[in-house]
Amino acid sequence: MKLRHFRAPTMHQALAQVKRQVGPDAVIVRTRTFKTGGILGLGRRPIVEITARQADAGGGGALRRQMGARRLRCAYGLEAPPAAGAAAEPLSPLPVPDAARGRPAVEALANDEIKNQIVDLRDLVENLVREQRQLHAPQMPEKLFDLYLDLLQREVAEEIARELVQDAQRQVSRDQLSNINMIRQKLVGILDKMISAAGPIAHNLDGSARVVAFIGPTGVGKTTTIAKLAANFKLRQNKKVGFITIDTYRIGAVDQLRMYAEILGVPLKVVVTPAELAEAVGSMQEMDYVLIDTAGRSQNDQIKLRELQAFLTSAKPHEVHLVLSGTSHHSHILHAAERFGQLGVDRVIFTKLDEAVSFGVIFSVVRRLQVSLSYITTGQDVPDDIEVGSGRRLARLLLGMDLVGAAPMASLSGQAASSF
Repeated sequence: MKLRHFRAPTMHQALAQVKRQVGPDAVIVRTRTFKTGGILGLGRRPIVEITARQADAGGGGALRRQMGARRLRCAYGLEAPPAAGAAAEPLSPLPVPDAARGRPAVEALANDEIKNQIVDLRDLVENLVREQRQLHAPQMPEKLFDLYLDLLQREVAEEIARELVQDAQRQVSRDQLSNINMIRQKLVGILDKMISAAGPIAHNLDGSARVVAFIGPTGVGKTTTIAKLAANFKLRQNKKVGFITIDTYRIGAVDQLRMYAEILGVPLKVVVTPAELAEAVGSMQEMDYVLIDTAGRSQNDQIKLRELQAFLTSAKPHEVHLVLSGTSHHSHILHAAERFGQLGVDRVIFTKLDEAVSFGVIFSVVRRLQVSLSYITTGQDVPDDIEVGSGRRLARLLLGMDLVGAAPMASLSGQAASSF
């Protein structure tokens, strides 16, 4: 007979398909479960597949259905299969429907069997979940394990998430383990210490120009971030600022920075070679800050990265800030951070946090690169949507205790911000 395959999210739905399309006397040949979809193993959905065929011509449908149900229970470990060579255990007799009782009796029997299987499978799944929890976190109470899973879903690296909840467990008493709010407050303190915050860019005490370069992949918002910083330095701190750009590859990049330079009334120099860059930096030594905008590079383009390294060597910046977008995929951010980190990065800026789905990757990047967080940006508005990086602020964002843009804006010098 021809085999047919039926798939559904639950065993009940799959059996219902078999019953509806093959009939109540269908013979179950095989069952299996697997997961599909999701990202990096998260959000995958379980699927139940049943392989069935029509019953052979003649009687015995109820008997075959009982045998199929037992085969199903054996496949899921709900019943031990018979030992090899052992005599077949006699099956309990099932009522054979006759013309007087008709089909409804068989229907009711099949429904009862399905209900019993659902109950057994639910108990089995609950036991498996408990076993998996004990396997992965043998010393972790239920509340902490739920918090651990929540951190994983927020894209915190597994080893960091485990370390966090274990540290939190050591800092609270046994009676406090059920107080999830207290545990979250402990996590805020732990995450705050984990993030090295660089603070705002400071001017040189000897009066020379502070040269700061900004590098990163394409489309992360380097130019807009530079404009926000320049506006705060010039308009809020009354400092002298100069722009230099080597971004002559991207169409409109120079025009965008030139527009900002005209609005702010700051000088702009466009260079195309490392030698020109060194000369431009030397000509702006009367400035308090010289901000260098670079062209976005793909982290996979080694030639472009070597060219960028030559520019940085020529400019000799006091600080190199790697700009990364909070909207990028977790693996892409980590890969970009590792590649650009080889160019002497000592600060990192995360942009577009107002569009980010989660914030866990920030902790992974800062931990892996061992660099300090300098700024985060939370929108497109210049100069307002930028904040000095803070481990406590990021921790509260990660744990859902703060909203992006909900905290009162502080200027980059640490004073209360005035409106423009």
